[in-house]
Amino acid sequence: MALLCYNKGCGQRFDPEHNAEDSCLYHPGVPIFHDALKGWSCCKKRTTDFSEFLSIKGCTKGFHSKEKPPEPSSQGKTSDEPKAKPVKELIVQGPKSAEKMLRERPSSDEPRQLLPVKVSRSLEQALEKLNMSSEDKMLESSCEEAAQVRAGTTCKNAACKAIYQGPESNTEVCTFHPGVPVFHEGMKYWSCCGIKTTDFSAFMEQPGCSRGCHCWTEKK
Repeated sequence: MALLCYNKGCGQRFDPEHNAEDSCLYHPGVPIFHDALKGWSCCKKRTTDFSEFLSIKGCTKGFHSKEKPPEPSSQGKTSDEPKAKPVKELIVQGPKSAEKMLRERPSSDEPRQLLPVKVSRSLEQALEKLNMSSEDKMLESSCEEAAQVRAGTTCKNAACKAIYQGPESNTEVCTFHPGVPVFHEGMKYWSCCGIKTTDFSAFMEQPGCSRGCHCWTEKK
């Protein structure tokens, strides 16, 4: 009676009385499936087609076998070795992604609210003190040098055309530009104010944007 050979890659029927050492051509290895390639661990031939994989001829000769290969056990190994303790997972919450933040952002249809801007009183006082200090220093330096000035001297502050007539001229208010002239792409203006013009005469006639003391001597 012919029996079915269960060697991998054979699948033929054989007569047990005529089962020789070179009767069977089979694969002693195990099937390998990696990156869409299929083959046997005992030989180098690989293919992407499953039917062609089943048709790969065996690479080893031996006796036919009527014994079915044992099915792989689905249960874990049983041994006297102590079981490994379960590892406790540590979940770390990382920063939110831009996509997640976009999903959490309120709808553009919702009414918008202005956030209140709060400035501490100590900061307001510090800014006021700094502003007053810088203005006082500038005015003091201009007025201190007015003691020794000759009559007919013109004020050196930009845009001011006042002429020194005597000590009474020091009481006048000087209207001037504290900034510097800017000439860019044909436009002319002062850095301290935003009035721009292309005409040089109009630029020179622009009235000052700040008030202070006259400066009768050349600035250092």
